[in-house]
Amino acid sequence: MSEANVETVIDDQARKGGAKAEAARQVAELRADVDTIDAAIIAMLAERSRVTRRIGLLKARAGFASADLHREAAQVAVLRGKADDYGLDPDLAEAYLHLVADAAKRCHERLAGQAGPR
Repeated sequence: MSEANVETVIDDQARKGGAKAEAARQVAELRADVDTIDAAIIAMLAERSRVTRRIGLLKARAGFASADLHREAAQVAVLRGKADDYGLDPDLAEAYLHLVADAAKRCHERLAGQAGPR
């Protein structure tokens, strides 16, 4: 594959005009939508992190383990089903859950270390 086929700079295509300019304009509009969605996802992840941190504090104070594998397995099944309902790849939903659950567990472990032995 030639270097020219590896990357298309949409802004360049839109400026050039011609047959590809309309497609480039539509791609740029859709990318703006994706950027808005990404910002919303980050906001929701921040809120999720605040809630799971509160859970971690409660677990640390009570001396609970940072992991709850039964809960995690149940959530995997739920999110895979929801993904399928929405036409999203269930593997992506599961990967998301593992990513955020692992981050939450690391936070919970730090909080447990700060709380000391119970």
